[in-house]
Amino acid sequence: MIKLLIADDEALVCIGLQSMLKWEEYNIEIVGIAHNGAQAEELIGSLQPDIVITDIKMPVKTGLEVADAVRRKQGRLPLFIILTSFEEFEYAKSAIELQAVDYLVKLELTPQMLTTSILRAISILADYKSLEQGASAPDSTRRSDLQGHREKFFTRLLNNLFENKNQYLLQQKDLEIVLDQPFYVVSTCRILGPTSVPPRGDKLVALCTSTLQMAKDTLARTGTCFVISLDLRNFAVILPVTGTNPENGMAAIGMLLAHMASVLHNYFNVTVIGAVGFAVEDPYLLRDSYESARRAMPEAVRGQSFVFYSSDRHAREEHALFDFSESRQDIRRAFEEMDTRALYAIITRMIEDFDSRPELVVPAMDAACNVLYMATSLLADGENMVEHIFADEPEGYRAIYQQHTMEGIVEWLVRFRDGSCELLSSRRQSYKEQLVKNVQSYIKRNLDSRLSLNQVADVFSFSPNYLSHLFSKTAGINFVDYITETKIAAAKEMMLRGEGRVNEISQRLGYESAFYFSKVFKKVEGVSPREFMQQTETGLTAGSLGDS
Repeated sequence: MIKLLIADDEALVCIGLQSMLKWEEYNIEIVGIAHNGAQAEELIGSLQPDIVITDIKMPVKTGLEVADAVRRKQGRLPLFIILTSFEEFEYAKSAIELQAVDYLVKLELTPQMLTTSILRAISILADYKSLEQGASAPDSTRRSDLQGHREKFFTRLLNNLFENKNQYLLQQKDLEIVLDQPFYVVSTCRILGPTSVPPRGDKLVALCTSTLQMAKDTLARTGTCFVISLDLRNFAVILPVTGTNPENGMAAIGMLLAHMASVLHNYFNVTVIGAVGFAVEDPYLLRDSYESARRAMPEAVRGQSFVFYSSDRHAREEHALFDFSESRQDIRRAFEEMDTRALYAIITRMIEDFDSRPELVVPAMDAACNVLYMATSLLADGENMVEHIFADEPEGYRAIYQQHTMEGIVEWLVRFRDGSCELLSSRRQSYKEQLVKNVQSYIKRNLDSRLSLNQVADVFSFSPNYLSHLFSKTAGINFVDYITETKIAAAKEMMLRGEGRVNEISQRLGYESAFYFSKVFKKVEGVSPREFMQQTETGLTAGSLGDS
């Protein structure tokens, strides 16, 4: 059971929190109630709860003082959810600095809001336990990794990184992503300020992470939408457009984004600006909406507001954006395959195209930002890697947003190219091993399917030849042989547990017929499935007689 402690000096609040949710449904046990800060700190030390819900203003010690003291003593656990009656940024900022899971206003608190915070805390706890154990069960890994895989799916979709529509549909199905509304639109958003937070470091990371999470929570309450982190200060939002005419739904989109920006400003004192692209009927074409939003983004920056793409107005822009149509797939493959030679050559060509051409500042800036988005989204630990490259810059890698000359952009690209290639070279082998582990995990989760090299390659956005070569070289076994051996091993376990007849087991493992399954089984094990089951039964019987 997950242990929860509640701390609030108002008895009615404590009672309300205890009854607001059916805690047992979340595998949570309330182990203690504290009515002042000193008592809360003492109970945390003795009861060792996993989660603490605490009021900010309490006698003796405030909730923030308790959280700070416990953090210094015990590290990252327990997790804190902060309650307050005061909608003031300074409180929220303090909670962010202490890496609280959430910051909730009592007067606005609903069971749904509390549930969202609790589920977030449970997810974080699961991640911590996975790290401590070194490895987690496949189902747990699946749940914790799902959100990351979905964000990478949308990054590929927005940047036109799928090789074909079938590959897109396969990944969409595998990741359980539903895109069934008549129209969708993409908005690119940027977090600006506040001046009270340093331009880099843990406080900025905590602020932007909390802001992004609040954006997700705010938009989620209004319907199905998807929020994708592009980098620390930039994110994209995919929104459904209601009605038969998408033009009529744009006003509602504008109101929704304005409400989100207002909530984020009230909680975190940040300004969120953005640009909205045109609506598309086929979600596979969201890349077109995304590109039109990018075209409108300079106008949003100038006006410090949200703007909508206008084909007439933006067709007259002085410069087009950088055309990724020829090199987009090459950039994606270079990152995902950690091909440092290809990456170096691609970015060098970009630099040569832009260098000494000051009239191309806008497309050069857009190109640099897109390469940055792809690196932070497609690479494992990409954000930290890029931050390391620009470690001595006051703004870190975000210095790209401050560049207004071609010389500055080119200098940033050169540094990004050299640093990325150096770091990727050092981690290339371990990354390939992780890719193969991900493929093996996918195979084990889908043993009921007729898995083929082409189908699995599409799911992971690889070419079949590359996946076959990578798998054989890294795993030390042929791709098809691995699937066969894994299915037969699963079949033997089912037989040992008595989980059905041969034809039933063959169906559960995705074989086209029991005859073909038996043929494969005998080739691997040297005996037929029936002979294996008979040997197993004979062994069990002999063992039972020996015991008696």
